[in-house]
Amino acid sequence: ALQAATAGLPKWLQDDLVKQPRSMTHRVVELKVYGTEEKLEMPVHTSTTVLEGKGFLAAKVMVDPHYITFLVKQGCAWRAQSDTEEIGRKVVVKGIKGFARTRHEWPHQLAIIGTGHAGLRQAMYLIKKKEFNFVVYDRKSIVGGTSWIDQANETSKLQTELGTYHLQYDEDNPVPKNMKTWPSAGELLVHFQEVAEEYGVMPYTRMCTNVKFITIQAGSKKEQDQEMAVTKNTYATQKYVLTLEPTDGTGDGRGDHIGATGEPDVEVTHGAVIMYPGNLTIPRRFSYKGEEDFGRPAAYAICNDFDYNEATGQEIAIV
Repeated sequence: ALQAATAGLPKWLQDDLVKQPRSMTHRVVELKVYGTEEKLEMPVHTSTTVLEGKGFLAAKVMVDPHYITFLVKQGCAWRAQSDTEEIGRKVVVKGIKGFARTRHEWPHQLAIIGTGHAGLRQAMYLIKKKEFNFVVYDRKSIVGGTSWIDQANETSKLQTELGTYHLQYDEDNPVPKNMKTWPSAGELLVHFQEVAEEYGVMPYTRMCTNVKFITIQAGSKKEQDQEMAVTKNTYATQKYVLTLEPTDGTGDGRGDHIGATGEPDVEVTHGAVIMYPGNLTIPRRFSYKGEEDFGRPAAYAICNDFDYNEATGQEIAIV
């Protein structure tokens, strides 16, 4: 906490704060939030400086210590203590709303891309933590993800002996009783939709929306300077501009058909982006010499685009 709080001070002052002999006698400081009656007793050493106290308090309430001011009464007036002073016995604190941890209010929403298993789980986790400043995008018209909507077929089943591949899977939820062994793709899609509705995810989704581009924008000079003073990086000041393309929900998940409607693209700014595109978004497909001359259907299992009716009564070779 001391290193973080002294980051903006001259090197000589940082060294002085760290190296000078310090009294280890204990005492208690009474802190009071400016404009309220909320108080907190903080045990310190006699030599604990204002800068250290700000650092400890900032870590507790999750704010930037540089925005905190300690006020002490001197005669009939109040004055701000300097960072190198010992903390007064009774201090009024400006720059915080209270001693409870402050929930950070992000100016832009979090974007989640994909409503497959992982994307829905992420949304459910945020709702469980009472974090509602997010939106989930998917170019399909239903939740479930590319793997189960496009890549799986009517014969695909999930190879599991227990219903552990379910959206509620965590320490607070047992294995659901209605999950059968080896559920089919259709059964899983029904499960995803039901749980997404039950847990309140659907109001935060924007279906039939393809994220076409993501452009990263750096924060302002002021934002970067403030972030550098505390964390030594500027990543938290970045913004992400998403170019959204309306779709009809028929994209096939292989990248060659998005299902764009032709309506104008829309740009939306987000504070962070979490991507869950799925493992089978764009399968690798090779064309082998002689396919064109073979004269009969040649299909690739990973692409799930073969009409099985054509195979009825025919000789088949699996390579």
